[in-house]
Amino acid sequence: MDALRKQLFSTIVACAILAAQNAPAELLRWTVGGEDGEGWRGQELRSTAMNFAEPGAIQLVAFTSADNVVSSLGWVDDFPPNYLDERAQARIWDNIAVVRPLLEIVDGIDTTSTHLAFKRFGIAQDGTKFYFDLGARFPANRISFFPRLKGTSSEGRPFSEDYIRGYVLKVNDGSSFNEQDEPIYAPLRRVDFTREKTPTIDFPLQFVRYIELEVTSASPFELAEFQLFGTGFAPAASYRSKVIDLGAPANFSRLQWTLDKLRQVGDELAVDPKADAEISVLMRTGLDDNPRVYYEYTNLFTRERQVVTEDQYKSLDEGVRGPIDDDQVNWSLWSAPFTESGQAIQLPSPRQYFQFEIQIKSGAILDGLRLNSLSVEHTIPPVAQLLVAEISQLDDPRPVGDVPIVPAGDFTTFAYDVIAEIKDADTGFDALRILTPQSMPMFRQFFIGEDQIEVIPDDVLVEPGSLTIFFPSQRPGSGIHRMRAVFDTQIFVQGSFIEAEVFDSQTDEIPQRVQPGDANPEVLTNALRVLTTAASASTLVSELQVGSPVFTPNGDGINDQVELSYSLLQLVKPVAVEVGLYDLAGRRVRTVFSEESTSGAYAVAWDGRDDQRQTVPPGLYLAVIQVYTERETFQRSSSIGVAY
Repeated sequence: MDALRKQLFSTIVACAILAAQNAPAELLRWTVGGEDGEGWRGQELRSTAMNFAEPGAIQLVAFTSADNVVSSLGWVDDFPPNYLDERAQARIWDNIAVVRPLLEIVDGIDTTSTHLAFKRFGIAQDGTKFYFDLGARFPANRISFFPRLKGTSSEGRPFSEDYIRGYVLKVNDGSSFNEQDEPIYAPLRRVDFTREKTPTIDFPLQFVRYIELEVTSASPFELAEFQLFGTGFAPAASYRSKVIDLGAPANFSRLQWTLDKLRQVGDELAVDPKADAEISVLMRTGLDDNPRVYYEYTNLFTRERQVVTEDQYKSLDEGVRGPIDDDQVNWSLWSAPFTESGQAIQLPSPRQYFQFEIQIKSGAILDGLRLNSLSVEHTIPPVAQLLVAEISQLDDPRPVGDVPIVPAGDFTTFAYDVIAEIKDADTGFDALRILTPQSMPMFRQFFIGEDQIEVIPDDVLVEPGSLTIFFPSQRPGSGIHRMRAVFDTQIFVQGSFIEAEVFDSQTDEIPQRVQPGDANPEVLTNALRVLTTAASASTLVSELQVGSPVFTPNGDGINDQVELSYSLLQLVKPVAVEVGLYDLAGRRVRTVFSEESTSGAYAVAWDGRDDQRQTVPPGLYLAVIQVYTERETFQRSSSIGVAY
């Protein structure tokens, strides 16, 4: 009995240990915005034209007819470092070398002014120019400027009499620049003499970024406020987050968000799904908490440099501060834009840190968008700590240029090498899915271990666009593991990436994407990219293959149809494709296919009938495929015999 109890206890312990090693990862969501998420302001690194007033949300800046755009911005008194880049801070400057109190003009307080700066006795003020850079484009249809309207000088002169008596006002829309990348200003109003103390210039609603105010009268003056009004949304806004720390390495899954499209009606905002506005999100992942690399010059003559920490960099003298670059070793590049909520995050993982940038764009001046929340879905612990793969032609592991080059559209045998490092806390995996865009792959072999021992998978699933290999009986445990999949597939587009992911088939765990790298020292590609040969790089449609040179559409159930197969190559977006049948006189007898298609292998059937559904006479016919692109039309043909 004691022996039985001991055996039972050992079994229970072993099962508990095994269960602990394979404990499912928790699906987590890091969220900013909404009712329970992080605060947008708290996670902000910088932003432009973004409004934070709505609780739990951010939205494209919108203005009513009563809103002074100028007073809503943060201003600095300085030239812009360049005119093209949009920035969070607005800038004001003039054409006078002497430092003057210009910020009083844009502070939104009508009791502060330039005081005596432009009222010096005996100095003609004509030719003085003020420049305003709003930092980004804003809707505008009214400008006003004026001196202090209350109070008097020590001599008893009302400040209100010190207004500008002649001026030229010009604007720039933020998109018109000359060859030197300087704003091209459009004249808005010229007034040679006025008695208006508070001139108001109305103009058609438009986007404005740069403003030039030139004084043309010699009289002394002061400015208390410069105001800009306009109804509508800014054309674009951006928000970049701080670096987010998840606390532990995570496997990233999906990016999700909730939003409302908005339309301005008068001075009110209303939710309108038809509003012309859109959002895109960029994201990058990192191994540490700083995506930047800081350099110190160790030799100013040779420009030799060394990496220092951010704190060390800030303490350096200006003369020895080197450049600041993006850290491309510990951080990924920015992703391609996410444009739909729920898209998979195909970035290096597991990673503990990430950063995101939101871009909102409006297609109409009265349309905008509010982002209510944004969530990054992830799991902790990850499937594996390290997951690296590379692809090569089976018979050419060391190609010229270290990139496999194959004929487009032809079946090619590839080797897909994977190396994984699994720790005790990781969830592990027992399946490998290789993604083969637009192609139906064919499985050949599967190898596991340092010695590349061939094993028979427990199951293989072949689907259009993917090959999945299951190996629960060979499930890798803790440690470093190598595997190789050999398969045939077609490459249709130049520079195709053959990506892959691993997952646990016994659970609902989210897959983990492989990252390109050195997975096999005998293979020199270290990447997942495949090129096509020069001969096939310019070909858009392959030969039109006919299933049988002669067929007999007589209704007996034998050889009643003929299959026409072809491949479309190098297409990155859908184009119009048409497959038709012609008699020898060139007359079209049947259109069997007419739709938009992209790269891939296709097959259509002809039943020997014309467009009126009548059986065609026996004889020779020509099958023609035509691919219509913006530049030209590509065509292939093949003959077919019809007999009865």
